[in-house]
Amino acid sequence: MLEHVISGARQIVEDAQAKLPAEAAAAIESVYGDIVNLNNYVNKELDLIENDRELRNSAKRTARRRVLEQAGRKLEVLKQKRIYSDSIEALEAKLADEPVDEDMPLLKFLRESEIRDRLAGMTKDQILSHFGDSLLDGSNPLLIDAILNAPPGFELLPEDILKKLRVVRAKRKNPELASEIETLKRLEYMIVKMFNRVKIELDTLRRKELPLSLVKTPATETASS
Repeated sequence: MLEHVISGARQIVEDAQAKLPAEAAAAIESVYGDIVNLNNYVNKELDLIENDRELRNSAKRTARRRVLEQAGRKLEVLKQKRIYSDSIEALEAKLADEPVDEDMPLLKFLRESEIRDRLAGMTKDQILSHFGDSLLDGSNPLLIDAILNAPPGFELLPEDILKKLRVVRAKRKNPELASEIETLKRLEYMIVKMFNRVKIELDTLRRKELPLSLVKTPATETASS
């Protein structure tokens, strides 16, 4: 029933095996196994319905829809077990809490002070418009340090953006932890992509089992409005 979705998931597994560390690729393979098992469940239940001679066509349609709805619920449970959002947030929080070296050379201190003086007359939008890309991609570390090292009460950007900049700076200081976070993000992206494809297919199959009176075509919807 989900064969073409499984084929696409297999391509994602092969991509993960080529691009991700072995442990991350193994996690993708486990998700692939979840999808295969879900497909086996759906096929088994639909075969039982199809072979039940006591069920009329309308009852079979209802039973098939219930199986697909149950498969959708199972899919959501699997998704919650496999995603890494909490782990990513925890690691980013750990990264943001990395201690900052307080022993700053005098020259660097003076350069940062000069930068803050130049930024002091700019609004948040102006700063982000001029320097947003280089701040968030980490390519301007001196500017990041100048903004983050501003004295309390003289912050140049709101706290939500400062939090992002702390993570950017911490990634520069702790590349191993930063690499782990990036791997988890790529892993979660692939996992969500696989599950979303399955959900779309299950929803499509479920709609096909709805009574015809509940299935509106675009023309019908236009006429009724």
